[in-house]
Amino acid sequence: MARKNPIEAKWLNIKTKFKSNEYDLNELDKLTSDLIAHLAQLSERGITEIDGVRIDLYKDRVWNVIEHIGLLPEYRSPKEEDEEDCGCEDNYYGDEFEEEEIDDSQFYQ
Repeated sequence: MARKNPIEAKWLNIKTKFKSNEYDLNELDKLTSDLIAHLAQLSERGITEIDGVRIDLYKDRVWNVIEHIGLLPEYRSPKEEDEEDCGCEDNYYGDEFEEEEIDDSQFYQ
């Protein structure tokens, strides 16, 4: 019987635990983090395929599990800041814009 590569074995372990619907969230967190780390190392080394399966496919599979079991933190939008604190002062006084003189003769030389 042919031996499975370690990446495929890790993926099948995650998949089996995920499909059981009675998984330990902490265990799956560790397993998915470990597999993502291994896939990242392989990608950094320039490896794009393992036994005919693209590395990106493994990444997508693991990412889907991570999303479905709720391991991603809740998205929080940046805290809205006052316009005064944004550092983008408008160039006007009161309700009227300050007109700036532009010497366009430089553009037509």
